[in-house]
Order: sequence, then C-alpha cells, then structure tokens
Amino acid sequence: MKTKQKPPKVARKLALALAKAGATGQVKKLAAMLQAIESAGDPGKRGTWEYYARRFRLWLAGGMAGETPFSIFRAGGNKKLPFFTFSSLPGFDCPGKGDCLSWCYSFKAWRYPAAFFRQLQNSMLLRAKHGRQIVLKAWREIPAGRTVRLYVDGDFYSASALRYWMKACRERNDLRVYGYSKSWNLFLQLEKAQFAWPENYTLNLSSGSKYGKETGKRIARLPCVRGDFIAVPVAQKHVANKAYQDKANPGSKEYRREVLQRLKEITTGKRFACPGNCGNCMPNKEHACDSEIMAGVTIAIGIHG
Repeated sequence: MKTKQKPPKVARKLALALAKAGATGQVKKLAAMLQAIESAGDPGKRGTWEYYARRFRLWLAGGMAGETPFSIFRAGGNKKLPFFTFSSLPGFDCPGKGDCLSWCYSFKAWRYPAAFFRQLQNSMLLRAKHGRQIVLKAWREIPAGRTVRLYVDGDFYSASALRYWMKACRERNDLRVYGYSKSWNLFLQLEKAQFAWPENYTLNLSSGSKYGKETGKRIARLPCVRGDFIAVPVAQKHVANKAYQDKANPGSKEYRREVLQRLKEITTGKRFACPGNCGNCMPNKEHACDSEIMAGVTIAIGIHG
C-alpha cells in the first residue's frame, strides 16, 4: 500500500543501514534496527515505516520461511510499466555501478517504505539458497505468455545470480524477459564459460557503468544484447511536468526532440527517444527495449541534473 506520508529525516540514512545489514547477511543487526523502528511509533498503522518494519522483522524471525511480506514480482497495471517486474536493492546489488549513482532514480522509491522493504526482501532471498527456491516458485506462477522486466531496481549482483536468472528464463521460454544492466563483467564471465544464453532474454546495456569502451564493445557482441540504453540530460521542465510520458501531448514531442539532439551529439547510427512509458512507446503494443526491429538502435531517456 502506497502512502504519501513523508518518511522521517533519518529515513535515507536509516534505509542505507538496513540495506547494508540485509545485503551482508547481518540478520541479527537488521532485526534489532527493525525493532527500534517498530517501537518508535504505531506498528498497527498501515503504510508506515513502523508497520512494514514489524512485518519484515516477523518474517526474519521465522527464518524467512512461509509467505513473504511482499509479493516477489509485481504484476503490471499501468501504461507506464504494464509488465511483471522484479526489483532488488539499488547500489548494493549493482557491481557495475559508476556515475549512475549520482542520478539513480531507484533511491527515490525509498520515500515509500513498502517499496524499500520489497527491494530488501528480494535481495536477501537471492542471497539464500532456500530463498532462491522461493523466488523460483513465484517465477513459475507467472501466467504464460507474459512479459517480465528483470530488474526495475537493482541489478545482477553476482555471476551465480546471473546464471540463476538465465536458467530461470530458459525454463520459462513462454515468457518474454528483458532488462537493463551495468553488470557487464558478469555477463562476460558467463560468455567465457561458453554459457548458452536463453533466446527469450533481451539485454539493454545501461549507461553510467564503471566499465570503459573496450568492455562495452565486448559485451555488445553477446547474442542476448539488443543495444545501448542511455540517459541524457534534458531541461528540467520535461521531467517535472511528465508531459513527455504522453505521446499525444505536445510536450512529449518537444522532449523527444531534445533527447534526439543530445543523442546526435554523442552517438552515430539509428536513435530512438524513449517516451517514458513502456506501454505505449511503439505501435501494436510493442516496446522498444525488447523489440527485434530495434536491435542495434541506441535508445535514450532524459534526466535532469
């Protein structure tokens, strides 16, 4: 349940501490911090940090068994992202992170305790053997023929996690799976081991990684790669009023012209300006980041900063 309630001033600092404890397996420390949050207010009030901290603490106390506090995959229900999605902790699960940390939108979701705790839950599940089985069970329950975005927040944090997901994609070849990643070295590790990439997974090479051009050229040759997805600076007015997310709005045309101009300054070849909504970016309900006809096309989205 989303809430417009603003988190306390310590929320960002506290969330970082919670994330670090969870990502490094310090369960007792995490439980103690959750108990402190729970005791600071009314854990019976839905939508608050106290409420979700209690739910999460009780799940940890049970050894992360039974029903998870949050659904592992979110079923899409809006035109911006009408797909099944999976998220984990940003930053902590991003071994390829570079200057993207300065503008990463995923941390903004931490204004909402439910979003933060879902990310934390999924990160911890992937780090536990029995947790991966829980995720796999939820994966197998996704209805046939759906599209899955893997990841919205976070990234493949290890080679074993990448191999786990690619095997899961191969098992569910009825799904269309796509995503964005800066974990380029992990992909190259598996490629060196002659890993067979699943045909139903499409990778977009996300900008802002710590890797250089040579690594980028090597990973671009992988058969699962569609092409580059780049963030470019645009005027704040476009992002602030969200007009760019509605292609029928004149503001969207102005925004996309600016994105394409920025792309022209730094790239060659075919270019495409992401309108912000995965559900309406192309005709016939196609989405550019998982489209065969967009192979090799540089796609860009605007950021302000």
